[in-house]
Amino acid sequence: MEYEKKGYLTSYFKLFRLKDIAKLNVKAHYHEFDKIILFLSGKVNYVIEAQSYQLFPYDIVFVPHNSVHYPVIDEHAPYERLVIYISPAFLEKESDAESNLAHCFFYARQNHSYVMHLDNIETNDIVLQMNKLENSFTDGGFANKIYTKLIFMEFMILLNRAIINDNCNINTHHHVSYDENVLAVLDYINRNLFNELNVEQIAKQFFVSKYYLMRRFKAKTGYSIHQYILNKRLLAAKEYIKNGRALTQVCFDCGFKDYSVFSRSFKAAFRQSPREFKKSIATTSNDYKEVRIND
Repeated sequence: MEYEKKGYLTSYFKLFRLKDIAKLNVKAHYHEFDKIILFLSGKVNYVIEAQSYQLFPYDIVFVPHNSVHYPVIDEHAPYERLVIYISPAFLEKESDAESNLAHCFFYARQNHSYVMHLDNIETNDIVLQMNKLENSFTDGGFANKIYTKLIFMEFMILLNRAIINDNCNINTHHHVSYDENVLAVLDYINRNLFNELNVEQIAKQFFVSKYYLMRRFKAKTGYSIHQYILNKRLLAAKEYIKNGRALTQVCFDCGFKDYSVFSRSFKAAFRQSPREFKKSIATTSNDYKEVRIND
């Protein structure tokens, strides 16, 4: 694969303060969990789904699960940030019909707006709540796990309210650079992910040479059209399996015409066959393992 899954998560959410001084070269990758980054310092361009954002202090970055992303980091400036990793299943469990705690990630994906800026820092409720959340992870007081969860839930509520109400705590408009044609191709692929898709057909759709399209897509995203389609389909397949859908149905629902091809591709991507993966999630309540992630 040209990009890979990085990291695992054992708990429902986790917060780290990271500061890197040494050079970091992070390749395009994805996570199966959602991620929020509060950028504090450094010189960083953050690329998410082929859109590049120059980060400024107190920018907040939303990385929905399964979104391909990577930071481009200037080694001459220390890269400091607060990072929160969140289980999508946890957000879904704690939400209800009227209040979706994952709204911020849906908003980011639907509006191609993955970076927002926090204003009024000294009095910003989101910043204050994030600081409380960070402190709670080192607090060994009575019922700390419950207290930390309450703080986290309030943080997510404040964050989503700020986006929904477009209030003074968060500016949803951020300068972003991207290739309009490549972004249009990405939109087209994701809208038609489970239909017949190939480079020739996409090139015809956009009235360009397939060789030009392949070069442009690779230059702007870091991966090939074929690999992007394949991995997006496999990620969707994994979600369907988690939700209990039959393996053969998953295969064809996700655009594969042959189960053996689907099974080989799935195993190459996730080091488990679809059947092995289904069995593993049936025997454990949590299929995440944890490592430290530096992006």
